[in-house]
Amino acid sequence: MNPRLAALLVALCGILRSTDLYFRNPVIKTLPVIILIAWEHLINAGITLPVLLLKRRYFAKISLRDLILFLGVGVGASAGGVLCFTQAFHYINPALAVLLQKLQPVMTITLGALLLREKISRHFVGWALVAIISSYFVSFGLTNPFSGEGKELARGAAFAVAAAFFWGSGTIWGKMLLQRYDQSFVLAGRFFIGAVFTVGLALFSHKSLLIDSVLSGPKPLIGSIVYMAVISGVLATSFFYAGLKWVRASLASILELFFPVSSVIIMWLSFNRPVSGVQIAAGLVMFAAVYKINQLTEKF
Repeated sequence: MNPRLAALLVALCGILRSTDLYFRNPVIKTLPVIILIAWEHLINAGITLPVLLLKRRYFAKISLRDLILFLGVGVGASAGGVLCFTQAFHYINPALAVLLQKLQPVMTITLGALLLREKISRHFVGWALVAIISSYFVSFGLTNPFSGEGKELARGAAFAVAAAFFWGSGTIWGKMLLQRYDQSFVLAGRFFIGAVFTVGLALFSHKSLLIDSVLSGPKPLIGSIVYMAVISGVLATSFFYAGLKWVRASLASILELFFPVSSVIIMWLSFNRPVSGVQIAAGLVMFAAVYKINQLTEKF
């Protein structure tokens, strides 16, 4: 693939993912978060179900270890990640929740070193600390974390960081599964398990999937949910992986900034929820630290 086209696809992924805010932010004001996540997973599972049928021969080779890993990517990375990320919107500016996702490489590399015994540079710890300290100021700015407002920010930041952990760890579980299965089967399994888990949780907590609110009513929500699941979900992710194969990790970390930068602009101009100068400055420091971390990993 042409390197410029590959870079464009990675950048386009970030822009498409940021447009999710136009739909997710309003939808969660009328629909419980778990119901929204359940519908998203049902749509994604429906799209990828043919893959499971075509590659059903893989089911015979799934071991107990593999099943646990599939639960990790389905329940944790897929369901848990999106659930925590969306829940954070109730407490903090969604743009900040996006910014905090830049901690994912720190968590992924740390888990990779602990679980897969992957080598890391001695400089990694220093840059990881810079990223973590910066994330504090991204979350709170200069707000007292023990004040009423600070406690709300702390809840939102906790959900956002939990999402980063789930998604970052999902990279490790997925990497382990890709040693035995192809990417399409792992992705389809992720969505299927995520759908079973989120639908079960939604039915347990709300007794239904609120089908009337989603499919009918004065303002049906299904169109917004389909957009989030398909366009800013499956399509954006497909663009990312298609381009990532041909783009160095350090360049990809820069191109991925289209996601948080677009998110900040959307929340500022469309929802009148700007980010403070301190939070922007801390975000830039965090991006620089993650960029250095990605550069270090390329040397191993």
